[in-house]
Amino acid sequence: MLRFTSPWIGRPAERSTSRRKAFTLVELLVVIAIIATLIGLLLPAVQSARESARRTQCMSNARQIGLAFQVCHDARKYYPAAMFSARAKTLKPAPPGNPAGKEHSWRVLVMPFMEEQQAVANYTMNKDWFDATSNGSPGQQATPTLGIRPDSNLAVATQQVAVYRCPSVPTRGDVTRIPASSDSDSGRPAINSLRVPLGHTDYEAMTGVKNGVLPAPDPYTTESTSAGLLTKDAVTRQRQITDGLSKTLLIVECAGRPLVYRMGRPWSKPATGEAWVYDQGVGWSDSLGPFKLDSIDPTKAAATNMKGAAPGTGTPMNATNEGECYSFHSGGMVAVFGDVSTRFISESIDLRTFCGLITRAGGEAVETP
Repeated sequence: MLRFTSPWIGRPAERSTSRRKAFTLVELLVVIAIIATLIGLLLPAVQSARESARRTQCMSNARQIGLAFQVCHDARKYYPAAMFSARAKTLKPAPPGNPAGKEHSWRVLVMPFMEEQQAVANYTMNKDWFDATSNGSPGQQATPTLGIRPDSNLAVATQQVAVYRCPSVPTRGDVTRIPASSDSDSGRPAINSLRVPLGHTDYEAMTGVKNGVLPAPDPYTTESTSAGLLTKDAVTRQRQITDGLSKTLLIVECAGRPLVYRMGRPWSKPATGEAWVYDQGVGWSDSLGPFKLDSIDPTKAAATNMKGAAPGTGTPMNATNEGECYSFHSGGMVAVFGDVSTRFISESIDLRTFCGLITRAGGEAVETP
């Protein structure tokens, strides 16, 4: 029987296989370029989304702090002092909330009114915040982990409290050596025995506006017109806030301490290159740290001191965290007002308007941002 066989039967698959092509070098480079372009487009969006989430968390922190102040006021009928200085012991009568006249931070004073109250369970108002003696058993000894007695006020100050930390702040490292206070407001000695860093804080109280920030006629030449919502060594009654709670700043950002930052960069000692450690606001328990707005000149970022801008020309924020408003958020900072409203204030805010938001009884007519 004759069989007819076609030369093409069974070959198409073979022919297709033999003619299948791999990627050429040009095609591969094009694919790589497309992927790189997509990554370049997506990364900024991802980073922006992450920063947006961090800023939202920062605003949540500020609001929790504001609510703690509100609860404190409802319970005690006053806002606590921005700080109790070394002179608190000389005040007669003793200021409310500090009968022993010791050095304390506003953060310690409001923590009993927030969820973080357990963090200060072992803290005593009868000693300064930096006291390293035992608050419990007299025989309590320093531990290898802390380097100090674990039931002392200073040991309490080493706890990291999440609500006092902005998530946008870079890692600060283990700063365990703090210089002695150079300010007469505190008798704090140098802290050298700690083996862990103090609990950080990125939020601070502004106690007012300094003379000379604005040109003549300077409206802030008296304490009554220049004072902020919180002041040093004195509580604040609500009737003293005549500008209105919604138009008066309560707490602002002063982030990154105890490391010093200037114009977005960490500042080092010119002679040695070591990181510059600020001696105020070194932790959430530190009584030092509250500040008044000063005349800051951003062109002096390489100088020893950034103060001294001509009246009316100073930078409201984000020039330095050395006792000034400073944030790691792009374009401004988070702040909470006396009415607990939390807002993002642009760093381009008019200086006179910013001064008006700081003072509690300046009588300024300002539009809140």
